[in-house]
Amino acid sequence: MKWTKSLYLIVLLGFLACNSSKNDPNQVKTIPLDNIPIQEDKLLIGQAILLGSDTLELLGSELRTVFSKHGFFVSNYNGPKAIHHFSPQGEHLGKITEVGEAPGQVLRFEEFRIHGDTLILNTGKGDHIDLNFFYIPDHRLVKTIETEASAFSFYPNEDGSFWLYSGLNKAVGDYRLQRVDQMGKVIEKRLFNDFNDALIPFTENSFFEGGERLLFREPLFPEIYEVQSDSLKLAYKMDFGSYSIPNEIWEIEDPFQLFEQLNKNGFADSYSIFENEKFFLADIVLQREGDYRKELLIIDRVSGESRKIEITQDNFPEYYSPFALVGSHVLFIAYAPALIQRIDELNVTEEVREQLKVLVEDSNPVILYGRLEK
Repeated sequence: MKWTKSLYLIVLLGFLACNSSKNDPNQVKTIPLDNIPIQEDKLLIGQAILLGSDTLELLGSELRTVFSKHGFFVSNYNGPKAIHHFSPQGEHLGKITEVGEAPGQVLRFEEFRIHGDTLILNTGKGDHIDLNFFYIPDHRLVKTIETEASAFSFYPNEDGSFWLYSGLNKAVGDYRLQRVDQMGKVIEKRLFNDFNDALIPFTENSFFEGGERLLFREPLFPEIYEVQSDSLKLAYKMDFGSYSIPNEIWEIEDPFQLFEQLNKNGFADSYSIFENEKFFLADIVLQREGDYRKELLIIDRVSGESRKIEITQDNFPEYYSPFALVGSHVLFIAYAPALIQRIDELNVTEEVREQLKVLVEDSNPVILYGRLEK
């Protein structure tokens, strides 16, 4: 995720209103980010999968990646042209879809998810979104649902309905969180949108599968919720410490001055969230005056032990893009040229190091399995 000055302004405006439907924070223990020790030894990489393809499209370092029993699904984060399908062993199986106007193509997409044997992606149509369904085995578009709501993030429920999150801009809709039925009709609304019309929505994933529950967060807010049938239950609350936003900043009326103060103070975001019965992980972005870095928060849900892995794109690019939690391993997608530069410094098994030695500058990305067990 790259941050520009205009994006900073969007971020800072997103904090100008309070989040409704919050639970009592005393119900959940707050996670004090500053007090959690940094693990000096990086995670050991015990497995690597080299993604094979002759495409040059995935040579960037900002990629969207989804993992399922069908393998890996990868696209560029900015201006994606296609969604590429790779087998669990890394073989390129073709493109699920491409961006275009031909049959089976889509005009654009914000997010894609795997549900059973189907890949679902959302296409923005101004005042609403379409949900496009592709059958994974033959990469075929099987149907499109036109919904009544606009959204950037979505989640398919087992009953055929969908959760949609539209962001903070009131112009997008009166409610930020909505549920639509199998026909795209709105059947439930939550989180009244009391933000102003000038706000540009922040387009990030908001729904994350957490073991047997669905977790939900609004970009840059410290609260993480469990989505229940009749409510949002507070699951985690982050204390960003020195990156928390002091209340007096919001008293500044000039938006550009406000931006400057926010940038000077710094801010944090739980960009991605992962959870299973054993671990909770959060990929946390920290930004202050041009200094951009990340921390991977790791909590053992059984023992309660917490630790962090400090990450920068220059020094530890192999850990920069986590995308899945599988058992006791966190999966990263890594930029091949960055791995080549650090081949001798990587914390990997010798078998993995030998695998990586075949990489060249124009190799496709690599899937790395980081071992969470100490």
